[in-house]
Amino acid sequence: MAKRKKAASKTPLLDSLSAGQAQSVLVRLIYDDPALAARAEGIARDLLKVIDSAKIAGILCDDLSGLKIEEVWKTSGRTREGYIYPSERAWDMMDEVIESYKEEMLRYLRRGMPEESRIYCSGILLGLRKFQRDSRSDLLEEAPDYCDDTFESIREEWEEAVDDAGQVHLLARFIEEEGLNRGHPPESCRTGEKEQ
Repeated sequence: MAKRKKAASKTPLLDSLSAGQAQSVLVRLIYDDPALAARAEGIARDLLKVIDSAKIAGILCDDLSGLKIEEVWKTSGRTREGYIYPSERAWDMMDEVIESYKEEMLRYLRRGMPEESRIYCSGILLGLRKFQRDSRSDLLEEAPDYCDDTFESIREEWEEAVDDAGQVHLLARFIEEEGLNRGHPPESCRTGEKEQ
């Protein structure tokens, strides 16, 4: 069988750049050409619009479930700064995981994308309930109120940040339809069906 000849690149110099160098070239092009900047903005917006709340929920649940109680025990108790209760340490560890999700949710608002921020927020809330209901994590033994308190905290923080009654209403409807209110997990999660 004859080998196919690899087509020569039309941009060998650009192909050889590192990601950082390529980013610098792109930034300079965008600043110098308003039409190109508008095209790049449109492409970026299209990429950022693809959000799957069920996927976010699953990843968040997995991230929280991956935390180990042994790490709580190892890093709590008597320290140089005083005493850290295991429940406090468990709470802090879960907060560290949640923080990057909250940052992305709020970043969507700063991008001027409130609908996408709401979808991302719904994924976080769904993930918290999934973790609370499905996880066998010992961290929930140490911090039993974590999921309920964090659910409400994230919801309130998002509602205040979005400042859009329509989006707030849509999130409230999602929470109700999915049965995410405190103490009422959705049936579909209990049976292992995929969430929207």
